[in-house]
Amino acid sequence: MHERYIYPMAKRLSHQVDLNLLELFLAVYGSRNLTTAGRELGLSQPAMSRALARLRDAYGDPLFVRQPHGLLPTPFADSLNSSLHQALDIVRWTLHTPAFIPANERRVFTLAMSDISEQVFLPGLARRVAEQAPGVHLRTSQLQGKALRDAMAEGGVDLAIGHLRLDPEGLQADRLFSARYACIARSDHPAINGRMTMANFRQLGHVISEGSMTGHAHMLEGILASRKVGASVALRVGHFLSIGRIVAQTDYIATIPRTLAATFETAWGVRKYTPPMRLPAYDVSQFWHERYAREPGLVWLRTVIRELFGRLPPAPAVL
Repeated sequence: MHERYIYPMAKRLSHQVDLNLLELFLAVYGSRNLTTAGRELGLSQPAMSRALARLRDAYGDPLFVRQPHGLLPTPFADSLNSSLHQALDIVRWTLHTPAFIPANERRVFTLAMSDISEQVFLPGLARRVAEQAPGVHLRTSQLQGKALRDAMAEGGVDLAIGHLRLDPEGLQADRLFSARYACIARSDHPAINGRMTMANFRQLGHVISEGSMTGHAHMLEGILASRKVGASVALRVGHFLSIGRIVAQTDYIATIPRTLAATFETAWGVRKYTPPMRLPAYDVSQFWHERYAREPGLVWLRTVIRELFGRLPPAPAVL
């Protein structure tokens, strides 16, 4: 009958061994000398002896035996060496935030954006991302309300950008800039002579987007329906992007974010006007869930967005 060598049963390591003792084991195993290992770890000879005694007690094995030319590991110590190297490497890795190197990354970021944000911000953002991180791709989502917050908490949506109505619980935000509204009408509108008057604003039919992702529609409808204005809504649409072409081909007018009005001037040949009354400014921000505040990829993306759009100066009170 062959005898089998059975390694001694170790005591509960969570109560007996800390990472410093494991590093001490590796230092002694590598140098085969307690004094040399002590210099490497910055410990005195007595401190090394006490620590090694704790380690031997924890494992129930001598671990090292003295020989004329140094310490010789026991078979059990030989079996521990490779495993402890791997274990400590894993622990060290968890203590260091992995770097995000844009040029080397392969990743998809999902951004919650209204149609306005897609039109105004996405071209410049896509161009910058392609320049810095060609393996990184973007996709957009128009989730709203609780569904959007849940997706951000779970990692399904990385960032939300725009003038958005969001429950702030669990979210963090970076205000990018303050913006204002502009009116648009077709460039040859027969009722408008050089500027938008209050009479024009009251009497002409307005086009309103009912998209609920942003706070624009609620605010504008309240102003149009107020006693001071009393304007009529002639057409309600689901998306802001359809307004430019509609206004270009009708006598309707619309009040929309100024940045979007500028793109419609180029795309549809409409004309942008200063509103005849002072309308409130609004903030454009980027939002993320607090769980991902320090995730390296999202820190990079937020920085890119801040560099692109956060430097825009506040819009003046008069357009």
